[in-house]
Amino acid sequence: MKWNQILKMAGYAHATLFFALMIPLIYTIADLKDPAGAGILYAKCLLVVIPVIVTERAAKCLKSLAAYLVICAALMAAVWCAAGLTNASGAYVLCYCIGMSAETFAISLKRLQGRLRESAHRKASEPFAPKEEEFLDTPLLPLIWYFVVIYLFGLCLDAKPLCDMAFYSAIVYLFLALLCTYFRASHAYLEINKRTKGIPKRRLYGVSFSMLLIFCAFLFLSILPAVLMADQRPYTDIRHWFDDVDLVSYEYESSSGFEGVASGGMGMMELLTDGEPAPEPSAFMNGMFWVIGSVCVLALACGIIQLIRQVFRDFRNSSDENGDKIEGIEETEKSDVRLLPGRSHRGVDSDAEKIRRRYRKTIRKHRKDVPAPHEAPAEIEEQAGLKDDEQMQQLHRDYEKVRYGKRA
Repeated sequence: MKWNQILKMAGYAHATLFFALMIPLIYTIADLKDPAGAGILYAKCLLVVIPVIVTERAAKCLKSLAAYLVICAALMAAVWCAAGLTNASGAYVLCYCIGMSAETFAISLKRLQGRLRESAHRKASEPFAPKEEEFLDTPLLPLIWYFVVIYLFGLCLDAKPLCDMAFYSAIVYLFLALLCTYFRASHAYLEINKRTKGIPKRRLYGVSFSMLLIFCAFLFLSILPAVLMADQRPYTDIRHWFDDVDLVSYEYESSSGFEGVASGGMGMMELLTDGEPAPEPSAFMNGMFWVIGSVCVLALACGIIQLIRQVFRDFRNSSDENGDKIEGIEETEKSDVRLLPGRSHRGVDSDAEKIRRRYRKTIRKHRKDVPAPHEAPAEIEEQAGLKDDEQMQQLHRDYEKVRYGKRA
């Protein structure tokens, strides 16, 4: 599957998740409930993906505005009829039908605006001006706040189903937006950075995608506690904050007969064991669980470190699509100056050799492919993106002197 198709599917999911929470929010505010349950309600709300796909294809393929309006009108009628057939009679049926029809109308209007904007862009005097991204086609990380606001509505209206829908939709949307942002940023980087022209795209995408997966793994681990404690949310209902509250007398509170552990009563474990004290955990079992947990954490950390090292090792030494080895410029010229037998010549090189080595390291740092034998130093520097660098120009002059001059 090509990247464009992946981005298109991500755009469909983005618009679907965005509009699917509208009807549950209206249900919560109006204090309506679907007899089939919250899961079935959210599944029916996800049917908004049909207008998302149909309007996108109609706006792209149809040439006439009248034909597009006819398709949108037929789609709204079909959505109204289908929404009525998927429910029984009741106020929630009318709310669902109106909500789905309003969402379909809004999606059709946004598609039409995008079509008109694209037509005006093609007719503009600046044909190379950047195209404006459409809202329905572009998942954006800042839109996470939309799901956060819906989640806060659920907390303040004592609506656990709405909180669950917004919470899990936000998790899916977060990783979806990260994936699309990665694809767009990588494509833009390859377009504007001349230093990566000699590196295969598959190699760059592989390294960057590995880093994205590692980041997503840590992000998921940070989200996991919130997922496990989803049943411990403190709900409230702001609609009943100012209702009349009957005061409870002090005698009623003291006559309840339930005493806590601090006042000498039995704890929960003692109640569950018929008044007997709760058994103390075994020191051996505690030690075993601590050892197992420590080993798991260390194994996970070692695995992540090894994965990162392997990714960078593959990036440094790998093959391109043609099977050619990609590595740095080989140091073929060695200094003949050696003061002591068996000692390395690194510290006693001449000035000419130091200039050659610095030149090779500079080119290797900015250009990962091997220069062709016929390339002149000026061509090598241009391919490395260092043609206009002042320090490189000085290094080029020094290198030319030691290249054509007498070796020191």
